[in-house]
Amino acid sequence: MIDTAQEYPVVTLRPREERRLRYGHTWVFSNEIASIAPQADPGAQVVVRASHGMPLGTGIYNPHSLIAVRVTSRGTEPLDREWFATRLRRALRLRETLYPGQRTYRLLHSEADGVPGVIVDRFEGVFTVQIAALGMEMRREMLYDALMEIEGVAGIVERNDHALRALEGLPSRVGIVRGTADPQIVTDGLLRYNVDPLGGQKTGFYLDQRENRLAMRRYMRDARVLDLFSNNGGFALHARHAGARDVIAVDSSAAAIAEIHTNSSLNNLSGIETRTADVFAELAALRSQHERFDVAIADPPPFARSKKNVAAARKKYVELFSGTLSVLAPGGTVFWATCSHHITRETFMEMIRESLARARRDGVILEERGAAPDHPVHPSMPETAYLHGAILSVE
Repeated sequence: MIDTAQEYPVVTLRPREERRLRYGHTWVFSNEIASIAPQADPGAQVVVRASHGMPLGTGIYNPHSLIAVRVTSRGTEPLDREWFATRLRRALRLRETLYPGQRTYRLLHSEADGVPGVIVDRFEGVFTVQIAALGMEMRREMLYDALMEIEGVAGIVERNDHALRALEGLPSRVGIVRGTADPQIVTDGLLRYNVDPLGGQKTGFYLDQRENRLAMRRYMRDARVLDLFSNNGGFALHARHAGARDVIAVDSSAAAIAEIHTNSSLNNLSGIETRTADVFAELAALRSQHERFDVAIADPPPFARSKKNVAAARKKYVELFSGTLSVLAPGGTVFWATCSHHITRETFMEMIRESLARARRDGVILEERGAAPDHPVHPSMPETAYLHGAILSVE
């Protein structure tokens, strides 16, 4: 229960808009608000009340965002350094349980870890941070101070160059904010990778597919494998390490392809054929050459970066997924994934059905997959379950 004596500006909701928050959701949208106290400055900590006066929690306020309030607590804890330290300790305990003895994982997964709008990935001694909430941006120094207290940390890098910051009116910014941030050699438990915290995709490396790479190993032994949108080679490297006889990795980025060769050397692996090419053009070429693969992976970047792009993105996903089927041998296995926040599980399943129908192939889903468990899902916030994947056997 909130202590009403606490002097925070009050945000009052419209009638019947409190139900979602009462069941655990942590976002208040601007069109759900009836009134805002005049002293509620951008980034301020505010109390959220239902229309009948019941307190629902405290959060951070941004009058310039569709997400006007991000709830930080059902109580009134001040957003100070200890608040950040407490949540980091809780998140760290979970990751040490998930990956004992390892120091590469997602440490904070925004709302699911109780720190809205903040993502922190750990790569051995370096933390990379993304902030997508004005209230957290204003308190980032306390976050950095709390992170530097964690054992083994050498430095912190901001990777605040993503599109979500523009929605909060925040500038793009990348650089070292604490200590040093040299390239790190990290492990997923089986293989090693070179990670540049200041370069690479997202926060430096795709940690969310960690468990999916391991899951695909069982299908790869003695197989001919095609890894599309291979990035720095996670699936391709695991394929070769698991005993695949042939592996082709395709990506349009020459830098990503170079990383595959670096990571192959790190793991004493050879035999991965790399192709720097547009994936759709390469699929067409492989199809015209009547190439066939036992296993195909299609893990593209997000095609839908907003709700208005979903229809066009869906067509592109179906084109990609059905294209992989055109080069898949009968009885083969595919892994398809989408990391587009605006593609729901239901839409993903529709895309699977449409892709099979378009390719005139029959298939069954062996496993539904999501992000690794260090990317937890808030049960009241489907938005935190952004990655949808499936392993299929196809005739």
